[in-house]
Amino acid sequence: MRRLLLIAIPIAAVLALAGFPGQHADGNIALPRQLGPAVRILPRLTVAHATTPHRAPLRFTLIDVAGAAVHRWPGGPVSGSIAATTPLGSHSWAWALATTRNHRWAHVVLTWKPNGRTGWVRMADRRHVHVAYWVKADLSQRLLWLMRGRHPLVAFRAAIGTPSTPTPTGKFYVTDLVATGDPSGPFGWFAFGLSGHQPNLPAGWGGGDQLAIHGTNEPGSIGTAASAGCLRVTAQALSRLRRHLRLGTPVVIQR
Repeated sequence: MRRLLLIAIPIAAVLALAGFPGQHADGNIALPRQLGPAVRILPRLTVAHATTPHRAPLRFTLIDVAGAAVHRWPGGPVSGSIAATTPLGSHSWAWALATTRNHRWAHVVLTWKPNGRTGWVRMADRRHVHVAYWVKADLSQRLLWLMRGRHPLVAFRAAIGTPSTPTPTGKFYVTDLVATGDPSGPFGWFAFGLSGHQPNLPAGWGGGDQLAIHGTNEPGSIGTAASAGCLRVTAQALSRLRRHLRLGTPVVIQR
């Protein structure tokens, strides 16, 4: 397990967090009142988190993709399949960016390299749920927001990748929920494995390339650019996120 992720445990590289004026003890800070939608709406599709002129509630579709064949387009050729479990042993779920109007097909984010790959899976006989919670990370501000629909609930300072190992941007989702068993360790007491990968690993890096949101035993690094690509937050932030994030939860990282 320690070989599968970016930082000495099976989840990706560490991110450091630097201080901002007015920080509370738990790392929470005030947020702007409005944030734009995280992803664009695809044409001719029933978008899983689409809005209407009446500003309908923003929701996301998560689908159980364990063992699913991945098609290039609905009904098109198969380009591969999704394992029943992740390398860390979690059941395979994915974020559906959109579904066809007849709800027979879902356009899902894949864990395949390079980052940003997507594919289509059949929805027949597959569990799926609709959720409102998601995570938005802003690398320029070194902040991570817990969102509910369009509304930011709380923001946490976060460490990001160094200039030579920058945190990848894009649309990802939670693939693993990992209790480290070592609250005082370099990754804190909990880590959220993500569907993305770090293509710019440090020279001589001995761990894996999976991205993650996790804790740290160096709280002074929070808010700085110090990791190999992962997002590092406080123990209090992990506790709040743990209450709302599940497998498949969207994580959108932007500059």
